[in-house]
Amino acid sequence: MRTYICAFIISGMLCNCSKKNETSFLQPNTVSLAQPRVMASNNLIDSFVTINANLKLDGVSIHYTSNGEEPTLLSPKYNHPIKASEPIIYKFKAFHPDWNPSKTIELPLYKKRLNIDSIVWHTSPNEKYAGQGPRTLINDKLASFIFSDSQWVGFDSTAAATISFKKKTFVESISLRYLNDMASWIFPPESVSVYINEEPFYKSTTSSELLKELLPREIKSINIPIEKEVTSLRIEVNNLKSIPTWHEGQGQKAWLFMDEWILN
Repeated sequence: MRTYICAFIISGMLCNCSKKNETSFLQPNTVSLAQPRVMASNNLIDSFVTINANLKLDGVSIHYTSNGEEPTLLSPKYNHPIKASEPIIYKFKAFHPDWNPSKTIELPLYKKRLNIDSIVWHTSPNEKYAGQGPRTLINDKLASFIFSDSQWVGFDSTAAATISFKKKTFVESISLRYLNDMASWIFPPESVSVYINEEPFYKSTTSSELLKELLPREIKSINIPIEKEVTSLRIEVNNLKSIPTWHEGQGQKAWLFMDEWILN
C-alpha cells in the first residue's frame, strides 16, 4: 500500500512538471520575428551596390521584392548578396514556420546625386545634433538607424535652407531622407515646402495614418518630382508641433532628423 501511494505521488509530481513545462514554452504563431538586418554597400548608386541581409535564427528564410509589393513566401528568397544597379526600393521580410513574419524593412536606393554648389541655412539644428556641419545634408553620406550617428542633423523646429547651382541645371526630383523613431520622440516631418527660384512650387503634409501608433524605427524618404531647370531650390521642412495623445510625449514638439537631400 505504501509503495502504491508513493508511486501515485511521484506520478502526480511528474504530471505537474509536464504541465509546467508545456506552458513555459511559447505557442507557435504567437510571436513575430524581428526584422532582418539589411545593409547596402552604398545607398547612392554610381555603377552598382551590393545588398546583404541576415537574421541569425535557425529555420528563418528571408524573402524580398523590388516591384513595390509586400514580400511573401512566394517572393524571391535571399540566398546570397544582391547586386543592384538601378535606383529602386527593395523590401525584405523574414519568415519562420513557428512564428509570425517580421515587419517589412525597406531599403531605398538612389542615383548618385547632382553636385550642389552651395547651401545656405536659414535655420539652425539643435546644437546637440549638428551633424558634420552645414553641408551634412549634401555630403553623399547616409546615416545608420542610430540617431546619435553624426550623419543625422536634428531639429526641434523648422529646417530651412536654399541650395544653389552656378548655372541653370535640370533637376528631375529631390528625395528628403528622414528618421522615424517614435520611441525616441523622432517623428516624420509635419509638412514640406519647396520654392523654385523663390517661387512657391510644392507643399505637402504628413498623412495622419503615420501617426496612429508607435511604428518601428525606420529611415524613410519624401520624393518630390521637380522636372525643371533651376538655379536654386529653397526647402522648408517643419517638425511635428504636437506629439499625438497616445504617445508619452503627448502635446510636446517632436524631433525632426534628416541625413541627406538627394537631387537627381
